[in-house]
Amino acid sequence: MIVDGLLLGCGLWLSYILRVSGIIRLDRLGEIPEFSHNYWMLALIIPLSPLLLDLQGYYEHPLSQRIESLLLKIAKAGFWLILVISIASIFGRLEVPSRSVLILFLVLAPLLLILRQLITRKLLIRSYIKGTIGERSVLVGLPADADDFLKGLTSGENLELQITQRYNPHEVDPGQIIKGIRQHAAGRVIFVSPETDANRDLPITCESEGLDVWIVSRSINGIHGTPTFELAGKNRVMVFRKSPADFWQRLIKRTMDVCGAVLGLIIFSPLCLAIAIIIKLTSTGPVIFSQVRSGKRGKRFRILKFRSMVVNAPELHGDLSHQNEMEGPVFKITRDPRVTPFGAFLRRTSLDEIPQFVNVLRGEMSIVGPRPLPDYETERIEKSTHRRRLSVRPGLTCLWQIRGRNSIKSFDDWVQLDIEYIDNASLLLDLWIILQTIPTVLFRRGAR
Repeated sequence: MIVDGLLLGCGLWLSYILRVSGIIRLDRLGEIPEFSHNYWMLALIIPLSPLLLDLQGYYEHPLSQRIESLLLKIAKAGFWLILVISIASIFGRLEVPSRSVLILFLVLAPLLLILRQLITRKLLIRSYIKGTIGERSVLVGLPADADDFLKGLTSGENLELQITQRYNPHEVDPGQIIKGIRQHAAGRVIFVSPETDANRDLPITCESEGLDVWIVSRSINGIHGTPTFELAGKNRVMVFRKSPADFWQRLIKRTMDVCGAVLGLIIFSPLCLAIAIIIKLTSTGPVIFSQVRSGKRGKRFRILKFRSMVVNAPELHGDLSHQNEMEGPVFKITRDPRVTPFGAFLRRTSLDEIPQFVNVLRGEMSIVGPRPLPDYETERIEKSTHRRRLSVRPGLTCLWQIRGRNSIKSFDDWVQLDIEYIDNASLLLDLWIILQTIPTVLFRRGAR
């Protein structure tokens, strides 16, 4: 942390040198004050940056963290650093001598931090191999469970854990296991078969001796979600989540939604005007159709679409229910007689969905997420696994949209795609789905 603080201080100075030396040409920018005017920023950057990085978990597991994970944590810490510098400059009436120097610093700082991390990894690997650092570990459990655990470790984690011995509690007496742990001077005991009765008291004994106790748990009472601990008053509560809960991911996703919705409405506004005029000229009724649908956690909202059916379409639904081509609670038929001629074109091109950008702006929907079902269809969902699609905000497009859409006849298959998205949700996956949606819509794959 000390090295990183000093390194980032040098990074600010190097950014200043690059700015004034002409190595990086910024001809349109004028002269800047001497570096002494940046001293107040140095006083913030050197001590504060490592603390902000530490709060993001930047220094945890230095051998096993991926570069993209480190860059994300650097970005989060950088956001707070810029916020502190901005607040200090406003309330302390301190001048930022050169914004170009600060921008160069924000580009240079991640490179310096990643370079330091790579050098540190090489030094740590050398020290782990020599055995001069780290705590030894002992595995306790059935051979098959121990093999599975070891196969899942990266080379870096193998070095960090320094597993020196394995014990099968069905073959070795608990007293002998404790004796062996002491002989190996282990600081960590990893129980890979927590469900077996043979080692029931061993974790308590190990903890009482001051050892770190790790228990591999594939599920707890059948729950497979990732557990975290939170405090409710004086109570320590174990929380299981199977949907993303990271604040920064939600913040960035919401920002992308708002920017995407605004951009979409601006780009498509002339087309929206043309569509509205054609709808009015070709059929009676309002331009916009709204319907109650189920959002996150089943919360009801009114979805907006360009009207593609006759005005009394909801009343005719009951008469067509016997023609349903979908398995499950969802209703879809190939040639729906309620659809107007121009409405059929809107549906094939997905242009009827454009008004849903307004739903995105309201926070009722996201750009990417499971498609929202009408409220009456949601009420017919009985399986708990099917209702899990309601654990996230619904969206304009998702995996179902790009992997078959209306050609998928089984609701089980549809839900499986939604759950696959929920389990693997990330900003990169969202971007990939958005990019895949463009050719899907243009070539009308699975559209009706």
